[in-house]
Amino acid sequence: MDITSQELLEISLKIERDGKRFYSELAEKVTDPKVRDFFLLMAQEEALHEKQFKRLIKSKGLERYGWEDNPSLREFIDKEFSTDIFPPAEEVIGQLTTVRGIQKALELAMDAERIVGEFFRLLHDSCEDIEIKTLLTILEKSECEHLERVKSFKTRFLNDDN
Repeated sequence: MDITSQELLEISLKIERDGKRFYSELAEKVTDPKVRDFFLLMAQEEALHEKQFKRLIKSKGLERYGWEDNPSLREFIDKEFSTDIFPPAEEVIGQLTTVRGIQKALELAMDAERIVGEFFRLLHDSCEDIEIKTLLTILEKSECEHLERVKSFKTRFLNDDN
């Protein structure tokens, strides 16, 4: 089964919206101000990525970019996107008043950022349009930075709690 450019752009947009929702909902429920500020920052960055994809969708037609017939990309999407990348925040909201709950939320965020970065790398590797490749490189790097930021915040948060 092949994949369309429209499908990929819609998946990318959904990923960013889900990330924004995930971090925003966590920020609303967490009581620790440092953790709340961190989640709000991450939500803002996901919103920025969403805007970038909206501009890309608007500026590009539904042309072919080279990834349409990529079986590894199709397999990755079918396997990794069978469920939401960013889980419903309700899964951890009830536990956010505990250190363990915040740790779980941060671990879920790290997993999600890792998968999203891999997705953008696969898109980049399969794409033939230089403008889209450039944006995907920026987004992949940004997701890697998000992953490192979440890891670093998790380490600081757990160390501060001891």
